[in-house]
Amino acid sequence: MAKMKGEDESAYEKGRAENIKKNYQRMADLKLPELAAKNAPPKQLRRPRPTRGINLKRERKPVVARRSLRVKGMNPDGVMLEGIAKETRDGIVFASDKLGLGSFREEKPSRLMGPVTFESLNEDKELNQKLFGSLNGGLGTAYKPETSVEDLADVHLEEEHVLKLTRSGITHLDTAPRTDNVAIAAGDKDGHVGFWCPSNVSEDSEVVVEVRPHSQYVSGLRWCPMGSGALYTCSYDGSVRKLDIKQQTFLELFSSEEYELSAFDVTHPHKVLLCDNLGNFMSIDTRVSSKKPVLDAIGLHNRKINTIHADPGGSDLIVTSSSDAAVAVWDLRRMGPKNAISTYHHPKSCQAAFFAPDGSQRMLATCYDNHLNVWDTKKRPVPFQPEVKVNHDTQTGRWVIPFRAIWTPNSDGIVCGTMKRAVNIYSAANGQRLAQKSSEYMTAIASRYCVHPTLSKLVVATSSGRIHLYQR
Repeated sequence: MAKMKGEDESAYEKGRAENIKKNYQRMADLKLPELAAKNAPPKQLRRPRPTRGINLKRERKPVVARRSLRVKGMNPDGVMLEGIAKETRDGIVFASDKLGLGSFREEKPSRLMGPVTFESLNEDKELNQKLFGSLNGGLGTAYKPETSVEDLADVHLEEEHVLKLTRSGITHLDTAPRTDNVAIAAGDKDGHVGFWCPSNVSEDSEVVVEVRPHSQYVSGLRWCPMGSGALYTCSYDGSVRKLDIKQQTFLELFSSEEYELSAFDVTHPHKVLLCDNLGNFMSIDTRVSSKKPVLDAIGLHNRKINTIHADPGGSDLIVTSSSDAAVAVWDLRRMGPKNAISTYHHPKSCQAAFFAPDGSQRMLATCYDNHLNVWDTKKRPVPFQPEVKVNHDTQTGRWVIPFRAIWTPNSDGIVCGTMKRAVNIYSAANGQRLAQKSSEYMTAIASRYCVHPTLSKLVVATSSGRIHLYQR
């Protein structure tokens, strides 16, 4: 019986093998394998991340192995057996006086005091001179923002236009106010500021410099379009600084241990508007002592103010966005907790609000409710009914820096990153998506972006500290 079963299995296997052979011969006659290989999509090889940019060689500290007293053959002294007396805001207090206070909080880095000399962390002093030589050329030149959505339609990214500019995630990004070339500055989470002056000639002629004028998170960075076009920065460490190109120094304009600055704007070479993590607003005049603001702190919001922006049209209006889910418009001549001209309530936290560059007093707000809203501040606000409402995923999660949508310099478009490692460009008139910029060389989510005011160039930054320059 077993023999017959084995014979049946053998016959089945022979028949199966013959069928397979016939099928393969039929496929070969029809040339199906060649056609499948020809029409198959090309395999996308994962490219390595660009390694150009700042030098990130770090000194490794030797690890000291911990060994208990028992392993060392020693008797315990019994001090730890007495336990913990109490826990406080700053740490734990042991019962034994010999141990004192044990802190479980990370100590913040010490705040830099006074002027900070411009010292490159790249260990190349010649780069400093090349950078200031590049910046001295065209800063402070009068110009009219005119880059439009159409100018960005055909920009693309090349591999040589990607580099590492800061050591940690980029929090702010801006291009210098000049019409002849591009000079990019970016601040990161640890107080570093990176500069990049790309060159169309060769990589050897470009300039990449990183400095550290602050000890904590850079919460504001802007090239002032008026006057000499100086670079202004502010930080969680409570300081505001201005880069003096002639002295090659970051001058201290304001310093405070009381306020943790979260946002700022420069309305004039001598006037800076500041906000902090508690919802306070203040104003400083750079010609006055840096120890006290001209306008003392006024509480505008209940929680952190994420952005503050002055109307480019020259009026006395400013707009603030806050984590308390409100965007408010204020008049600098009548500042007060209850003096908002109009308040735009949103369902969730608002990460940004900016006036249109054309002076029309339209306002673009970025909210965590997955919408980008355009409001006309000249009209009375209607709850949850903006002029333009764009559906856009703004849920960046914990590890990605939140999106902040911006205007195109011509005020005809909206630029915002996506969770799919791309940048979308929308129409400011109806919210329609007009273009999407992505590249195999951009391997992380784009959270910060700026558009050159006169040239067809889109600068994109990621939480990895990399800069991507899209251009024609």
